[in-house]
Amino acid sequence: MLAEMPSTLVKLQSIFSRCMSKVPEGIRRALVPFLLSRFIIVATFASVAFVANVPTAEWGRNDNIFVKLNRENITAGLQRVAIVNDAAWHIGIAQHGYEKRPFDTSRQANWAFFPLHPMLWNAASKPTGEWLWSGLLLANLWAFAGLSMLWHLVRKLADSRERADDAVLFAAFWPTSYFMSLPQTEAMFFALVTLSFLMALSQRWWIAAVGGMLAGATRFNGMFLLPSLFLEWFKGKRDLRQLAALGLIPLGLAGFMAYLWVITGNPMAFKDIQIAWGRQLTVPWTPLMDAFNYLNRIAAPWNPRLLNLVTTLLAIASAVACWRRRWYSLAVFTALTLLAPLSTGTLMSITRYLGVAPGIYLMLAVWAGEHRRLGQLWLVFLAMSQILLCAAFAAGVNIGGA
Repeated sequence: MLAEMPSTLVKLQSIFSRCMSKVPEGIRRALVPFLLSRFIIVATFASVAFVANVPTAEWGRNDNIFVKLNRENITAGLQRVAIVNDAAWHIGIAQHGYEKRPFDTSRQANWAFFPLHPMLWNAASKPTGEWLWSGLLLANLWAFAGLSMLWHLVRKLADSRERADDAVLFAAFWPTSYFMSLPQTEAMFFALVTLSFLMALSQRWWIAAVGGMLAGATRFNGMFLLPSLFLEWFKGKRDLRQLAALGLIPLGLAGFMAYLWVITGNPMAFKDIQIAWGRQLTVPWTPLMDAFNYLNRIAAPWNPRLLNLVTTLLAIASAVACWRRRWYSLAVFTALTLLAPLSTGTLMSITRYLGVAPGIYLMLAVWAGEHRRLGQLWLVFLAMSQILLCAAFAAGVNIGGA
């Protein structure tokens, strides 16, 4: 009987290997970075939530206090951070729809938030009637899908499995990637954007356009795919049928604008209501000059200024590098993704906004391949920043972004 065990294990291993070989490589290569980074995020949420509930003086007097990663602490930690800020607006839309009243800016309104994420969250909650775990599951599935497609995108552009692995690591440990595990738009938008670029590079233009249309129904930034993919088309065979496909991209935004026109009388309500959050258009170099003039102010409420400045400079460098390597579409998308928040006069939340730009992870991976030690230092810096921001967020100090 014991002699048969090794042969049985070999057979099981062979069956497992055959099954895994049928799974797309991007899924297999993204799995470990995804699970490792999500474990760190969940552990941080759970630990900080537990510590926050214990009086500070107790830690010096009671040696029987233990930080436990049990079901109760994990649930409490996730409940503490899951449905706050933007997620609270999204769940409100999912449960009750948009406010139907004439447009005005006297108070904040949910018109600023695009509809696709709340619609899918509502659908995911239907089978159980439960909102927290359905929202978390949906976000993490999108995040894993995005990392898997990023692997294939970088593998195709850089022609290297090692660079693709590095890109996934940089994305998984991006400082604000914990938002991709929460019921917010980051994970879905990142996955749709990456899908659009991957399909365009594969000459599957109609799928790329549908991805862009859905991205446009998730965030206004989805419209940045239109000029980006146009450059990809212009660089290729310039088939007019492919160009016609790109006409689908604006339909996501157009549908939302039409709905806002009906319920508020203002099709631009999603933009005009931003003034209620104190955001208004300005020249994009204003926040950069402010950051350079006051470098010693490394953080402020809602704004890790030094980190945001570093990631802004990284985005500029990656956009220039992508352009020089003729990856024009990714360069333009990164540049527009950076320009939009800079034009609001602040660096607030810019690291979070930049986390959906695949070109940044592509260039980080390329640079890491050319300078391994520098790449390792970047990864350590990003991961440490992620843990610090994640811990602050779990403690109720939302310094990383709304």
